[in-house]
Amino acid sequence: MKLFAPRSLWLRLIAGLLSLSLVAIGFASAMFLYRFRVTDLRSREQILEVQAGVIAKVLQRAGSGEPFQLSDLSEGFRDGQGKYAVISERGELVAASVGVKAPLSAINAETPRDFFVLHASSKEAPYYGISTRSTYAGKPVWIQLAFASSGSIFDSAFKSFAKDIALIWAAFITISLAFNLGVARIGLSPLREAAQRAASIGPADVGARLPEKGLPEEVFALVHAVNRALDRLQGAFEAQKGFIADAAHELRTPVAVLKAHASVLKPSDSLDTLKDEICDLERLVNQLLDHAKLDGLQISPADRADLTAIAHEVASYLEAPASAAKKSIEIVAPDKPVVIKGSHDFLFRALRNLVENGLTHTPRGRQVCITVGEGAVLSVRDWGPGVPSEKRTLIFQRFWQGKRDRGGAGLGMDIVSRTVQAHKGTIAVDDAPGGGAIFTIRFPNAHL
Repeated sequence: MKLFAPRSLWLRLIAGLLSLSLVAIGFASAMFLYRFRVTDLRSREQILEVQAGVIAKVLQRAGSGEPFQLSDLSEGFRDGQGKYAVISERGELVAASVGVKAPLSAINAETPRDFFVLHASSKEAPYYGISTRSTYAGKPVWIQLAFASSGSIFDSAFKSFAKDIALIWAAFITISLAFNLGVARIGLSPLREAAQRAASIGPADVGARLPEKGLPEEVFALVHAVNRALDRLQGAFEAQKGFIADAAHELRTPVAVLKAHASVLKPSDSLDTLKDEICDLERLVNQLLDHAKLDGLQISPADRADLTAIAHEVASYLEAPASAAKKSIEIVAPDKPVVIKGSHDFLFRALRNLVENGLTHTPRGRQVCITVGEGAVLSVRDWGPGVPSEKRTLIFQRFWQGKRDRGGAGLGMDIVSRTVQAHKGTIAVDDAPGGGAIFTIRFPNAHL
């Protein structure tokens, strides 16, 4: 996802979903562990009560005259997993399992049943036990017994279940993340489409707006605000274009008047300088007009332009100023028309700017060559200082001024570049053989 400045949004979603899943899993695991421990404790107590009942029955039979035998007790006492002790009212041992020499735990005479835990050593598992009242030979006694925790079936069951549940949780997190990210991607698709549409809006398409139909309420608010901002930007853009066009149009008359007055003045060095400045001013005014008109360039399917005819028109238009500057314009073109899909007037202005640029930098006594090649290729070759390789992309930027743009405003090459782009063509600049620069324009839609 390269939209959404983008990567951070998905990282936040993943982090949020993962954190939520971990919190939910942690809470569920804690509750499960709590319920498991409670159930385990209750089960231990029930087992202890049952075992205590077994010992009580043995004592009752022994109290009725039957012999008291260890074999009458459960298997757990014979394999060493459990301990028991029968304690008289005076605290003496009446009977006990092997190794037991004293009560397993202190007797609490205030309750008939008491549970306790024995910790034999740090290396051995604790014993869970019970003290309960009973009778032996008609006298009250206390029965104490305890089982090691490792002997409980719940411990082994818990270990096995913990391993299984870990795998289940891992699968759950993976599936949940994938599902939630898929849902989030679908939910954010209107925003992604709006972002793609916004990225395609440029100066030539200031009237375009983002689609608002069918958007979620949260996304609609953002898109609606963006469209209102585009409305304001369009208004300001149109006002700026109108101002530039009106200003350039109004400047044409005083520039023409200046040229007329200059033509009747007596020749002098200062007059030549004045005429050069007036020519530069006239060129700037024309470029401002061309620039303003270029914003409204729309090429219809029926528009056709003959590159050969345009080359001759530009050469004829600039013949007088070129001759006055002791320079010339040469045309190399086929006898037949080279027709492309495009606007004749805009291509004329673009080529005029390109040739004017060449005339500006070509020394006296040299010529600028316009070449129309087969396959809709148009080139202009001058004898100027050339364009360094590191500046060949900068030269087409608006208002960029280098050594080749002395005396200009940096609009001519921008007009050329934008016109070529509008016609789906490409423009490149290279070193010309013997010196100077050669600008080559290639159009893809030739109709020979």
